[in-house]
Amino acid sequence: MTGEGRPAPALRLHRAKDLAALADGEPFDFVVVGGGGAGAAAAIEANDRGASVLVVEKMATAGGSTEVSGGSLRLVVDAEAAKEHLEHLSGGTTPREVIDAFVEALVALPEWVRAHGGELDPWNDEGVLGRFFPVGGPPQYRHLPLTYSIDARAHVRPERPGRSGGAALWDFLARNLAEREVPVALGARATRLVQAFPERAVTGVEAAVPGGSVHLAAKVAVLLCCGGFSQDAALKLQYFGVDVPAASPPGRATGDGIHMAQDVGADLWHMTAPAGNLGFSAPGLDPALRLQMPDFGFVMVDQLGRRYSCETSLEAHSAARAMMAPDQHHATFVRAPSYLVFDATTLAAGRIGSAGPAHRWSEDNADEVGRGWIRRAEDLATLAGLLGLPAGELQQSVTEYNRAAASGTVDPFGRTPETMRPISGPPFYAMAVSPTLVNTQGGPRRDARGRIVRPDGSPIPGLYGAGELGSIWNRMYPSGGNLAEAMVSGPMAVRHALAAN
Repeated sequence: MTGEGRPAPALRLHRAKDLAALADGEPFDFVVVGGGGAGAAAAIEANDRGASVLVVEKMATAGGSTEVSGGSLRLVVDAEAAKEHLEHLSGGTTPREVIDAFVEALVALPEWVRAHGGELDPWNDEGVLGRFFPVGGPPQYRHLPLTYSIDARAHVRPERPGRSGGAALWDFLARNLAEREVPVALGARATRLVQAFPERAVTGVEAAVPGGSVHLAAKVAVLLCCGGFSQDAALKLQYFGVDVPAASPPGRATGDGIHMAQDVGADLWHMTAPAGNLGFSAPGLDPALRLQMPDFGFVMVDQLGRRYSCETSLEAHSAARAMMAPDQHHATFVRAPSYLVFDATTLAAGRIGSAGPAHRWSEDNADEVGRGWIRRAEDLATLAGLLGLPAGELQQSVTEYNRAAASGTVDPFGRTPETMRPISGPPFYAMAVSPTLVNTQGGPRRDARGRIVRPDGSPIPGLYGAGELGSIWNRMYPSGGNLAEAMVSGPMAVRHALAAN
C-alpha cells in the first residue's frame, strides 16, 4: 500500500524474451540502459515530455544500487558557493560548466520530487550510519572552504511501511514509472551500441535475449545509466591496483557501460576514484559487509603491525582510500587488508558488522568469533601469530596507543582523547578489514549536457550518460552525492537530447 492507503501500481515489466516483439514495433525515442535510480528518473522525464522510452535492465529485478543504498540525497544550501566548493573537490578534473549544470539541476530537485508526488524530509543518520569509524565518519571536508554550501541532506518520505532510505526512494521512482506505464525489460543485458556511419551516431542498442540478440532502435538517443565497475575484478585491478571487495549486489555494476562506450570511441574519466568505506569480506560472502566499532578501545594496523591513520576521523565514503596506497618499500598493498585490534569491552559493546543479504551479523559478535572471522587470543604475541603480523610491531603499536589514551592527550596520528580508551586484556581480539567499494565513479566522460564525448571533447551523437557511470565526482566525494547525481543527471540529459533533436 502507498502512504495514502492505495495499492502501489505495478511496473510494466517485460522479460528478455519479449524484447523481439518490442523491437518490431515503432522505435522508441529513448532507450535507457539501466533500471536503477538514474535510468528511472530519466525515463520519467522523457515520458513527461511526450517522448516514448524503453528501460532495459540486465538483472531480474529493477532498482539497482539505488534501492539498496542509504537513500541520502545531498542538496544545495548556497548555489554559487556550492559551485566553488565542488570545483575545489574535483581538483580540476571536472570542468566548471559541468559542475555549474549539476548544481543548477540539484537546486531544482526538491520541486521535481514534489511535482511527482513525493516529499523530502531532512536526513538524520543517527542509527543509520553508525556512531563513528568506519561506517559513519565525521562531518565531511570541514577543513575545506564553503563546505556548508552542500550541507543539507534529505531522503524521500516512505510511501510504504517498512521501506526507508534507498528502498523508499526506489518506491517513489517505481510508482512514477508504473503510473506512466513505462515499459521496463528485465533480464535484458545491453551488449553493444549500434552506430550509423559515416556520422558515427549511436542509433540503438543490441541486447541479449534467449537464443541470440535483438536490435533496439532509438530515434533520439541512447542513455547509459548502467552503473560502474564495482564487480569487475579486472577493471578494479587495473585502475585501483587491488581487487577491492564490493558492497553492491553481485551481478550489478560489472562495467558494461564502460566497455560499450569505449567501443564507440568514448573518452574515460575518474577511473581511479572509488567511493568506499571499510568493511569485511570472506570466502562466500558477497557483497562485503561494512563495519562499525561500538566502543573506542581499538586501533587499526597494517600487515606490518603498524598504525597509519587517525581511525576515528576517516572521511565516510572516502575512508577506503587510506588503505589503497601501495607501500613503496614492499611493492605491495600492505594496508589491504588491515586489521582491527580491540578488547573484550569493545567486543561486548555492540554489533561490529552491518547486516547484509549474505549474512546477518550477530548482535553480540559471538557467531563471528565462532566462524573465525574475529580472532581471539590471550596475548598480543599469539594474536599476531594468528594474523601473520610481526609480534613486536603489533605490541609496540598497542603500547604506544594505550600510553596516549591514558595520558589524555592527542596521539601522534591526531586521534583526540574523547575517541580513545586503552585496549585492555586479556583476551584480545582482531579481524581483517578491507577497503570496500560503495561504488565507483569512473566511466565515459560527459559534458554539461550529459553527452558522452570522445577524447577530443566532441560529443558522440545520440549517446548520453547519467548516474554513477562516468560520474562527475572524483577522489573527493561527499556522501549522498551519487544519489543526488542519479536523480538530476538523467532528466537533464533527456531535456538536452530533446532540445537538440
